[in-house]
This record gives sequence, structure tokens and C-alpha cells, in this order.
Amino acid sequence: MNNGSEGELDGLCESLNQAELVAMVELQLSEVDMLQSMFPDPRELVVEDPSVLCDLRDFAEGRTLLLPPCLDLIINLEVKKGCLSMSVILPHHYPAVQPNIFVRSQTLSRDAQHRLNQELLGYLKTLQKGDLCIGPAVTWLQEKGETFFDHSEELPKTDAHSLETKDTKFARLWIYSHHIYSKVKRKDILDLSKEFDLTGFCLPGKPGIICVEGLSCNTEDWWHKVRSWNWQKILCKKREEKEMTAEEDVSKCRRFSTFEELGSDNNIRVKSSGFHVDMGDVFRYLENHESGYVFKEYFGISGRPT
Repeated sequence: MNNGSEGELDGLCESLNQAELVAMVELQLSEVDMLQSMFPDPRELVVEDPSVLCDLRDFAEGRTLLLPPCLDLIINLEVKKGCLSMSVILPHHYPAVQPNIFVRSQTLSRDAQHRLNQELLGYLKTLQKGDLCIGPAVTWLQEKGETFFDHSEELPKTDAHSLETKDTKFARLWIYSHHIYSKVKRKDILDLSKEFDLTGFCLPGKPGIICVEGLSCNTEDWWHKVRSWNWQKILCKKREEKEMTAEEDVSKCRRFSTFEELGSDNNIRVKSSGFHVDMGDVFRYLENHESGYVFKEYFGISGRPT
């Protein structure tokens, strides 16, 4: 959950002087200390890269002027009716801006998970700007989290399915990344797209481009998760939305039948480096999926097949 665009956040970070950044990092460290006292079991509070904590302390105490990576942690909570996992990314300028938070549960329906995240975001917006909010988010989940399991437990399976698919809005996101090289990220993108029943494609390389399409709530949850990963630059270039009629099914709105990674298997010629492709082939692929107009959105020029 991120309140500002990437450009706005970058601008804020650049506008903060060293002393202000140090003050932000000190507040983050104090909140982590508080969370560690609340969750002494290492399975409850998981810091993705513990060395980042050490680097942040060095920065806060003046032993280095190099700004460390952002802190990435997971808080696993048990509520009465299930387990919740809250993924948190703390930008360097948190708590001046909201952190990126996404809550998941293996036993929640997709619709319930979406509603939980939306209501949590609404709650965080009611807090005083500049206040630490991970602790309050934990408290909110401990108090409200169990209510989102009600439908999953009480409704028959057919009703639970209709609850998941009641969203009548279709969305297609066109994502631009500075680069996509990592085999881990590429696999995670494929797996996450299947998990959220999204179709589209991922073109690895520099730049990297991704398209995902499906129910609006699913694309939104996918995007919350993916943009929380460690990227040099990633943004949503274009968002297309459509309200589906009662007669329409989500499959009728799709331009892509599956989610796939583009390469030689899709008749995209790949150069010897493995990360540079024939852009004429990419344009042809987009044209074949009624999306040739997006080429200019990505690359600033009109495409043509080669």
C-alpha cells in the first residue's frame, strides 16, 4: 500500500537533508525494536535481510553516509480463525509517507483478502501523518483480522467462489521496469500471475515490460505485491479498466490466453546476450494481441514489424 507515485516519493527523498533522513531511520529502528519486543519468536517477526538493520544503525549513528537498502520484514500473526502474514517495506522517508504493506493468508478467499487490504489502507489513512503505523496496523489486524475469515468458513463452496468473482471490473496494467534480469523475480512474476488468475506477458531484459489483465481486484493485489520488491525503477505506464456487463465473463475481455515470458518460444528473436530482443518482433506480438498502440507508450516511438 503506497500513497504516492514513485516520482513523488523520489522527490521527497531528494528534498530531505542528511539530518532529516537520519531522524527517519532512527524512528524506523525504534519501531523495529518495539516490534522485536512484541514478537520475540523469530518465526513471528522475520527481517528479510538482517544485515540491512546493521547498515541502518551505522547510517543513523554516523558511521556511514551511504544510504542502506530499504527495510523489508514480514510479521506473522495468529488470530482466532486463521493466520495472517503482513509483508512490510519501509521506504527511507517513512514515517513521512506510508509504508508498503500487503497482508496475505492461505485460508482467506481472494475477495476477503482484497477487502482486508483495502480496509487496512483506509484505517492507516486515518492516522496522523508522520506517525509510526506498523504497530497500529498490527493492533488493527489482531482486533479485526478474524472477521475476514467468516465467509470462507460459513459459506458453501459455490457461494465462496461467487464471492471471489463478484468483482465486475476488468483491468489491464502495462508495467515498465528499468530492467528484469533476475531468474528469481521472473519465476515469481510467473507464479504470482497464475495465483491471481491473470493473463499477459513478461518481457525480460532492459527495459523490462509486463502486462497483466484480469479482475480489477486481482490486478491491484498483484501490483501491490510486485512493486514492493526491490527494483531500480518500476511503474505502471498505463491502466485500462472496463466495467463488465452481467452477460460478460472475464475471459471475454482478455487479449491474452495465458501468462507467459516472451522469448524464442513466442517467435521473439533474442540476441546473443539473452536479454536483447528484436523490437520489431515485440511490436508484431503486441499487434497480434490488439495492443500495438502500447509500443509508443513504452518506447516513445511508433513500432513497426521487421
